[in-house]
Amino acid sequence: MKALIIALAFFVATPILPAVEIHFQYSRFGHIALETAKGKEHVAILSSGKEGDEETIFQSRLTPSKGGTYVTPKGTVFALKRLAKPIVNDPNRRINSGDWQLTVSGKGSEFASLKPKMPVVAFGKTPPLVYLGEEPR
Repeated sequence: MKALIIALAFFVATPILPAVEIHFQYSRFGHIALETAKGKEHVAILSSGKEGDEETIFQSRLTPSKGGTYVTPKGTVFALKRLAKPIVNDPNRRINSGDWQLTVSGKGSEFASLKPKMPVVAFGKTPPLVYLGEEPR
């Protein structure tokens, strides 16, 4: 009985964070996909054309760090922040819109080679390397 009470107390005290996949649609044909499911954390930066020919600009597994931050094995940082209310820059296609903000930063050769390849957002005024997104519908 004592073990059941301890297990129940642990379960109630532990915050339940859902596994989330968030898309940061930076243009009509490109997005950043960030997966936060425990043990499956990864990021992919994708671009495609009208014909559907998809190109992977960057992909990596991630390690969770403090406060919604995820880090690649080579030190590129993907900082995730939930916004108080969604920002909508494109109501039609949801480009650079949503209730999540992603900031990409880092040091080292991986980030230095990734930075010039990082997409520029098509709508809205966010600083460089900052993207808005949402969970896929």
